Amino acid sequence: MSCAAPVRHSLILVALASLIAQCAPIIDKRGAVFSATQLRQLKVKTTSKADASKIFGNPSVTSMDGGERWYYISSTFVTRGMLAPRETQRRVLALAFDGDGVLRSFNVYGKKDGNIIAFVDRETPTRGKDLSALRQIFSNLGRFSTPGRSPGSAP
Repeated sequence: MSCAAPVRHSLILVALASLIAQCAPIIDKRGAVFSATQLRQLKVKTTSKADASKIFGNPSVTSMDGGERWYYISSTFVTRGMLAPRETQRRVLALAFDGDGVLRSFNVYGKKDGNIIAFVDRETPTRGKDLSALRQIFSNLGRFSTPGRSPGSAP
């Protein structure tokens, strides 16, 4: 038996092991991942914005009306082989504060609670002609005037 046979078997085993490893899913957690232990630390009418910031860090998004609502968003994506990543879980923690910055209420929403919004990809037409650069340059010839002379008058 030659030395090439064990090497060939080793190469086949390495190739098979790499193919099997590619089939294992890659799990990627993105965003502000929060736990049940952290949620238990929230107390309505007691927890302040500073306390929430210490527990969860900076919010992913704040509301546009003065920051009275904070949102912490986390997603879990799974990638299998060469396929595109697929979102398998989404969690949104919504904190509502009163005017004094004390927690008024909080909710945790999942992927099923979200609404799919259909974006309109149409463009608003602009008025006027779509002129090329050369046409714009040549259309302005003769439209310039010198001080003290009106456009179109003889020199």
